Amino acid sequence: MDLKQLKYFVTVAEQGTISAAAKKLYMSQPPLSTQMKLIEQELGCQLFERGQKHIRLTESGKLLYERAQTMIKMESVMRQDLAACARAEKDTVRIGVVSSVICTRAGEWISEFLAENSGVRFEIFESDTYSLIEKLRADIVHAVLVRTPFPENEFAVHSIAEEQMIAVCRRGGFSGEVSIQELSEKPLIVYRRWESIIREEFARVGYEPHCMCVCDDARTAVNLAERTAGISLVPASAAGLIHPELAEPITITDCSITSAIVLVHKKNAYFPESVKRFTEYLKRI
Repeated sequence: MDLKQLKYFVTVAEQGTISAAAKKLYMSQPPLSTQMKLIEQELGCQLFERGQKHIRLTESGKLLYERAQTMIKMESVMRQDLAACARAEKDTVRIGVVSSVICTRAGEWISEFLAENSGVRFEIFESDTYSLIEKLRADIVHAVLVRTPFPENEFAVHSIAEEQMIAVCRRGGFSGEVSIQELSEKPLIVYRRWESIIREEFARVGYEPHCMCVCDDARTAVNLAERTAGISLVPASAAGLIHPELAEPITITDCSITSAIVLVHKKNAYFPESVKRFTEYLKRI
């Protein structure tokens, strides 16, 4: 199985029929059907459930589709890097950024950098921390801006900013600040990967949180708080996501949880000139 076959497979999966995929690939249907059967034989599993009008992926097919997309993107990235290196046009920064950072702090940093560095192009990949780390491992991005905590040992990590945890609630819910004891009596909206940390922090002062909703995105947490579904616990910079007519940020007086925004890249990674300039700019912030 080679990349050409994987591209055929991805096209079939996305088009939903062999005939539509063949048309998109400018080839006849029988050879494409043969290629799909050869892939299934080589892998020893069924990849499609074939219906009268459409085909759909089996669980094995869904897994191959996800991995094939990554491999095809890696090939594309490799070609871009080699072409840019050969032409000495090293002007693209591929950066992964978690949503709560790109909507607030990172947007400012990228805008300021672009104002001082004409001709630089950004490709921004937005996802959660762990998905972005996987993209970094696969060399889809040069570096990522994520939040701690996450396993750091295999990477070069540079702290950019550190923030306290805040509460977000409807306007007038509290008078500017709140204690963990008061929060323990309210329904809370928390980040999935911080849930255990928040529970430990509440237990430290003798209380248990009522985690009514667990989510992966600061925008979701803030939006739910604005809709009075509960009180969200988010990093301080997420206050920039709040619509002030609906909700407000509240200081948590006795919370010791902090979250650092960090720049992460592979150790001894090759960086084009534009990436070098951007990472150095971030380290000076």
